[in-house]
Parts: sequence; structure tokens; C-alpha cells
Amino acid sequence: FKHLEAGWFGDWDTRFEENIHVTLWHADERKEAGIPDGWGMQFSFNRRFNTHWLPFLRVGYGDGGGAPLMRSISAGFSYDRPGDDTVLGLGLNWGRPNGDLFDTATDDQYTVEAYAWLQLLPRLAITPDIQLIKNPASNPEDDLIWVAGLRARLSF
Repeated sequence: FKHLEAGWFGDWDTRFEENIHVTLWHADERKEAGIPDGWGMQFSFNRRFNTHWLPFLRVGYGDGGGAPLMRSISAGFSYDRPGDDTVLGLGLNWGRPNGDLFDTATDDQYTVEAYAWLQLLPRLAITPDIQLIKNPASNPEDDLIWVAGLRARLSF
């Protein structure tokens, strides 16, 4: 797997909040897994707006290489609540599944995600989230599924 990324951010303190990136990738064939080689690209944009709002956009294109989605567009926003270390967010995604990875023909997949970023301690944050997925590519028997998640970030 090889990738090349070019990007811009305004200054070091806001590098996660205000940035633009373009990534190109290539994956070699994996014969044992039956996955052909492939390539793709991704565009990512974040920009803080009006102090508390952080909209984002992600666009991806893949051609083989084992990528689960061959086309993907994600958009959404986060909102920093004034006076505390909580961030609330909502994201939407459309994706076209990779026919090489899934045995049956699948419809386009749509996802809605709501999440919260909670700073529990100075070096510990958690992010609970809930997703509703329509036409889940990896579960074609169901039209809709719910997925709950919990991520943790420990910095030191």
C-alpha cells in the first residue's frame, strides 16, 4: 500500500479544525485474498465557522484495491458548546459499495451518524456515537441497521 498526501492548514493550533487535504493511494494485488490491485483518491475539507461551528466535507473515489466503498461523499458539522469541553456532531454519507468485495449486488449505502465528543479528563476524551445505515453493504439481508459505538482518545 502506498499513499501520497498534500494539504494545507492555517496554523499549528487550528490544524485539526481548519485544513484541506488531497490523498492519492495505490494498493497492490492480494492474490491469497482474491483482491485485485487498485487506486483511489480522497479530498477532505474542514473549516471553523462563526466560532462554534465546524462543517466538513469528504469525497472519495476508488477503483479496486479492496476499498469497501468505490465512491463516497460525507458531509456534516460539529458544534462546540460554549462553556464546556463537549462537541456535538452530525454526519451524512452516501457510498457505492465495491462489487468485487461483496457477493451480491448491493444498492448504494446511506449513513446518518450523531456523535458527542466529551473531554472527561485533561488527557482522556470519549466519543459515543449512533449510526443508522440504509442498505448496509456488509449486511445485505437488512434494509436498515443501527450501530452504536464508543471511541476513546488518551493523549500523553
